[in-house]
Amino acid sequence: MPTVTKYNPLSLIYALPRCCHLTNIRLQEAYGSLAEKKPTVVFVLGGPGSGKGTQCANIVEHFGYTHLSAGDLLRAEIKSGSENGTMIQNMIKEGKIVPSEVTIKLLQKAMLENDNDKFLIDGFPRNEENRAAFEVVTQIEPEFVLFFACSEEEMEKRLLSRNQGREDDNIETIRKRFNVFLESSLPVVQYYESKGKVRKIDAAKPIAEVFDAVKAVFAAKHEKVKHHSRVAE
Repeated sequence: MPTVTKYNPLSLIYALPRCCHLTNIRLQEAYGSLAEKKPTVVFVLGGPGSGKGTQCANIVEHFGYTHLSAGDLLRAEIKSGSENGTMIQNMIKEGKIVPSEVTIKLLQKAMLENDNDKFLIDGFPRNEENRAAFEVVTQIEPEFVLFFACSEEEMEKRLLSRNQGREDDNIETIRKRFNVFLESSLPVVQYYESKGKVRKIDAAKPIAEVFDAVKAVFAAKHEKVKHHSRVAE
């Protein structure tokens, strides 16, 4: 198998199973629609146990965003029993990484089918490949990245104390997940930080205080939108 020296996000499309090629024809038509919709996208990133899920629920309630979880979308597609879902399930069973375009296709479909034009995308992009593919395929950049910063010690304590019956909430797997986040997801945060798009939140504080900081970020964004509207008038 030849070694790929340069990453081309679109090249993955041609490596996908036939079912994805068929849906890709429809998606190519949908790309224009998504670009026309011009949705506001906020990436929500943070290590395991940083409290992303709790804060996303608060943002949805207070600011009217739609919360999209990449993991939930993949699991729902598998559960649907579709050809695409079977392909995803088989890839996961075989220990293969689901191609970025498959996840992006599900995110696009969810955004196009929703009447809202403001979306929180939680837990994606997980790595630089995800990030590059998302921007190339959708032609959309996030408005900003909400980054929940929290120490490994605090996240570990939270995950071990929560009672959700998750198999991966043990000390070994928690540390592996944290290392994966540092190695794969942190470079995404650093990339957007270099573009001035990261809004860093101290997630070690109590939930209410964390949300106060989150509200300040979104309030500032809404003020900026209002200002631009007044200038346009």
